[in-house]
Amino acid sequence: MDNFTMDFNQLCTFDSFRRVWEHYGYDGNLQDFIKEEFARIKGMTYLDHAGTTLYPESLIKGFFQDMASNVYGNPHSHSPSSRLTHDTVERVRYRILQHFNTSPEDYMVIFTSGCTAALKLVAESFPWKVATTEEPGSQFCYLTDNHTSVVGIRVVASSLGAEVISILPEEVETRVKEMSQTGDKGYQVPHLFSYPAQSNFSGKKYPLWYVKGIQTRMLYPSCDREGTWFVLLDAASFVSCSFLDLQEHPADFVSISFYKIFGFPTGLGALLVRNDAASILKKSYFGGGTASAYLAKEDYFVAKPTISSSNVFQP
Repeated sequence: MDNFTMDFNQLCTFDSFRRVWEHYGYDGNLQDFIKEEFARIKGMTYLDHAGTTLYPESLIKGFFQDMASNVYGNPHSHSPSSRLTHDTVERVRYRILQHFNTSPEDYMVIFTSGCTAALKLVAESFPWKVATTEEPGSQFCYLTDNHTSVVGIRVVASSLGAEVISILPEEVETRVKEMSQTGDKGYQVPHLFSYPAQSNFSGKKYPLWYVKGIQTRMLYPSCDREGTWFVLLDAASFVSCSFLDLQEHPADFVSISFYKIFGFPTGLGALLVRNDAASILKKSYFGGGTASAYLAKEDYFVAKPTISSSNVFQP
């Protein structure tokens, strides 16, 4: 027993970790890397990485060089500078999807002013259905351990007639054993379940297999309510240090924050939308370069033919 305890304690040491993961510490040059990229924090202990990571100096220098060397124009115009902006944005979209092991055939990227804006976009565009005597209404369900911006969705959902239910984390797996899934009566009522891949508050990581479990109505609360269940995964904190495979865990909507990953640019986020789920979103507002044509005096509007330009967000 003593030998086992000693071996286990030795296994838990930092030296043992280094032996099994040789990539840690930038090939032994961690201190040189910190000195080169983060010299500005000398003598400072930075404790807000979960809120936003620190940007490396090379990122700022690279951004400055790019802006100083190229002329970027309005992406909705027709000129060489406009084309450069458009092509750059589309290339970035592709690289984002590639990073999450997916492609434009399965997902699309909508840039937002942050994770909160991405969550708000889903809240305001989701087709909440009011209950009738013939059919039950939509449900918005969320874990109690969720980002403030996720909890805030309940205000929008309830105002549009949806039932709001907060779920304790342990209920997702334990209560399903007590529930008997009834036969599907053909209801197509849309429901939304939201949870964090990693809690902003506690840092706890929740199982990614919940995504398919909710979508297939095998987990609570989806097992207890007929209809079509969509999953909104708040991945902002999770993807800053962990890999999210959307082929394996195809959440319908994924909110992310780039400043949590890179530190710069600050305030930039995105909503990743699964193509199969995109058609349910309905957006009433249009503006900027989202319109192919519209009339000012009449209620006429034609959206541009991409999700990022709001083509499925029909008024």
